[in-house]
Amino acid sequence: ETFEIPESVTMSPKQFEGYTPKKGDVTFNHASHMDIACQQCHHTVPDTYTIESCMTEGCHDNIKERTEISSVYRTFHTTKDSEKSCVGCHRELKRQGPSDAPLACNSCHVQ
Repeated sequence: ETFEIPESVTMSPKQFEGYTPKKGDVTFNHASHMDIACQQCHHTVPDTYTIESCMTEGCHDNIKERTEISSVYRTFHTTKDSEKSCVGCHRELKRQGPSDAPLACNSCHVQ
């Protein structure tokens, strides 16, 4: 199956009604992640063959809890599962040697 991949996507928790984010939006650059399989992050692809935003209803749409599997925060920030977390994957890359994978909050979150 072939997918059309946007060069970048901007993720914003502002989409959740009544939630005021503490940090800015994150623009994810697909081009710099082309050596990673889509399923690494989009773990529902093998079942549904539709790629949605990580924060789509029914996926990672829990904005209030940080520890739940459906948590928006956990999806991007947990260090326990490097295969399904931006921060976890970036930390693993740094452990393996020099890497420009960002870890500082403001490297990804633009105010």
